[in-house]
Amino acid sequence: MTNNVIIVYLITNVFSTYTIYRFMAIFFDCRETDRRVESISYIMYFFVNSLLFIAFNNMALNVASNLVMFFLLTYNYEATFRTRLIASVSIYTILMIIETLVVLIMGYFDITVMSMDRDLPVISGMISIKILSYTVMLFLSNFKMVKNNINVSYLHWLSIFVIPAGTLVSALMLITEVHSENIAGMIVSIVILFVINVFVFYFYDALMRSYDEKMEKVLLQQQNSAYLKQLEVINQSQENLRVLRHDIKNHVMSLKSLMEREDCEGMSDYLATLSDYINYSGEYSKTGNAEIDSIINYKMDKAKLYGIKTEINLSIPEKLNIRPFDLSVVFGNLLDNAIEGASRSKTEKMVKVSAELENNVLYINIANTYDGNLNYKNGRLETSSEDKQRHGLGLVSVKKSLENYNGTMSIRHSKGMFYVDVLIYNSAGVQR
Repeated sequence: MTNNVIIVYLITNVFSTYTIYRFMAIFFDCRETDRRVESISYIMYFFVNSLLFIAFNNMALNVASNLVMFFLLTYNYEATFRTRLIASVSIYTILMIIETLVVLIMGYFDITVMSMDRDLPVISGMISIKILSYTVMLFLSNFKMVKNNINVSYLHWLSIFVIPAGTLVSALMLITEVHSENIAGMIVSIVILFVINVFVFYFYDALMRSYDEKMEKVLLQQQNSAYLKQLEVINQSQENLRVLRHDIKNHVMSLKSLMEREDCEGMSDYLATLSDYINYSGEYSKTGNAEIDSIINYKMDKAKLYGIKTEINLSIPEKLNIRPFDLSVVFGNLLDNAIEGASRSKTEKMVKVSAELENNVLYINIANTYDGNLNYKNGRLETSSEDKQRHGLGLVSVKKSLENYNGTMSIRHSKGMFYVDVLIYNSAGVQR
């Protein structure tokens, strides 16, 4: 093995290590990973893998060592033994298939005639394998994003093909046209192409993460507004009760006077007024669960501004094994959609909310009237809202929160009513 081949191998192995890291993200949830330990483990993989290849260059040893090291790398992430084993074998199988295809293609086209330098076909094979592996990883990553209901643009799908393919073609052109004395320049050019690839897709991923964080901040602000509204509701109710206690003697005397006059109608009106006074009209939900009460009271107060009638039927305990953030995401986004739909109704404007905990399962049903117009595209229901991007992201957020609890959401509709049914397992052992 010549020095040139070793140099190119080490450079492409850096790229290959990054590709494996990205492959792991397809199989595992990396959010709770210790980044320092993870970085050290991949650096160790690079050095051990490179050393074994350069020192022995034995196929059986390479297969065994890579499988073992892939499996050890999976311990950076929370998973079962079975998942670790499947991920390790799957990643290695994909990489082996790509390597075999490249070798077969090069043999079929007799790539060795490209140059008198015997190193160049080996170098071109290494580069082709690494770039194709990277391309396959990008495609699989995108499919995972689609599965998780994350919108992936056609431009990004196209870039996944065009950018790596352009890099591969450019690299092969450099290899075929380079002279032996200028191989260092070729290596530098290929390194630059590799780095450009990594940074292009890294910045895209960073942009996606930034957008997700922005949406989370919007949801948190909405949750804080709901809590403030709930505090206002509680304070107003308590103030009404304090005033009522202060004036209780006067009320008793008034009721006694009506009773002595046998004025039943007057007593009924007086008691109804007292009841309305005690039950503050802004308190739609009184389950004792602060998160649910706050978000429903906040949203129903918003519905009132649109002239929407509301019906609330809740049977929920004060404490649930569901994160307050997820409760706000589910109720908040679905109620926003229901209020928006009801506000466009040509006849009665109505939103109905029911939720109950039964057999440790939280069932939620939200129904609203709507104008009867629904948009379907490729068999999927799409929003009629002008703010399509935000509306769509709201539903994506709901689905993400439900996935944490193995929950489900179903949508149905009749001519004038739209229904969303949600099921969430109220279990302490759910996926977080």
